[in-house]
Amino acid sequence: MIRDLRVYTVLNSMLRPAVMVKLWTDDGGCYSASVPSGTSTGKREAKELPIDKVRRAFSSIRKNMVMLDEEDWVNADVLLRELDGTDDFSRIGGNLSLAISLAFARAATKGELWKLTGRHLRADFPLPVCNVIGGGAHGGGTSWQEFLVIPHRSYSPAEAVKAAVGIWATIGEELARKRALLGKNREGAWMSKLDDFETLHFLAELAEDWKFRIGIDFAASSFWKKGGYSYGDKVSSPDQHLDIITQLAQQYKIYYMEDPFHEDDFLYHSKLTREMGNRALVVGDDLYTTNLERLKLGLKANATNSMIIKPNQIGTVHQTVEVATLAKGKGQVLVPSHRSQETHDDWLSDLCLAFGAPLIKIGMADIPKFNRLLLLWEEIPDSRMSKLPLSSL
Repeated sequence: MIRDLRVYTVLNSMLRPAVMVKLWTDDGGCYSASVPSGTSTGKREAKELPIDKVRRAFSSIRKNMVMLDEEDWVNADVLLRELDGTDDFSRIGGNLSLAISLAFARAATKGELWKLTGRHLRADFPLPVCNVIGGGAHGGGTSWQEFLVIPHRSYSPAEAVKAAVGIWATIGEELARKRALLGKNREGAWMSKLDDFETLHFLAELAEDWKFRIGIDFAASSFWKKGGYSYGDKVSSPDQHLDIITQLAQQYKIYYMEDPFHEDDFLYHSKLTREMGNRALVVGDDLYTTNLERLKLGLKANATNSMIIKPNQIGTVHQTVEVATLAKGKGQVLVPSHRSQETHDDWLSDLCLAFGAPLIKIGMADIPKFNRLLLLWEEIPDSRMSKLPLSSL
């Protein structure tokens, strides 16, 4: 039974205020969770409220949560939605609702959140999808937001981390040698003077040497303007943009393509999936925002074969589980993902195991999440690394 809850202010990776909730159970347990923020956000995401508004909302929420059974975390999540009364948590804040929801889920599992869905006889560990060169809203010289690598030949989390750090360091050295290095962005990814196509060519050559797969988070909504995709002075129509992506994917063996079209364009996502979906992941993030109704639209349109899972886009663990369960049941590859303004919390790593997700999108600066995977690998018997989806192709 929940004995007490409190809300705190902590700092995220951008030294901005973030919400943390602690709860205490009558058996002496204490469980907490903090919630990150996004920089590049979809317009349908749960609303994040400033700390002062969160604190005002919390006083009325707290009295409804005390004395609840911590094992009944699903009904606690339902209650949070009822107390808010909106579709996007605009009254109490998605940051507050998720912090409470995660703390409840941790209490229900006695701190072993990875056991939440009952997948605890054996764990399949995710391969990291790591942002190594940044651009777009995150800072850097490219319109595309993230250039990604996947160390898919790794046989343990430790080996995957070592490989990812190795290529990340090499990228920094090579960019410096080319006098193209501008520094690091908020996620620890390198920024450079190279444009989108130069960056892709540069990364593809290194990835070939390292035997990595590569990916791009286009975040295409950020450069969608007046009916086209803007690259400096040049604007490409959706058909031209589709041709560009398809040609580049084939030329450079791009394996992972996230948000290649703007967030309302199911049609062109579907066209790309039809063209490339048997050899690459077409990944929806802003397209879905971890929202069940948006996912249903995407499934009907066959828009993607993969989707990002970000719990703070929707506001509760239970809603996240609903989305992940439907998506996985329909053959979508799940990619739980960090946010650009992270906290010290590591719950994303646990949720990857709970969902059986083969990939985790993670920043090079996300040390707590890496460490959590390393720890759980040692603690969970019969663990194994996931295989790369579509690896046989």
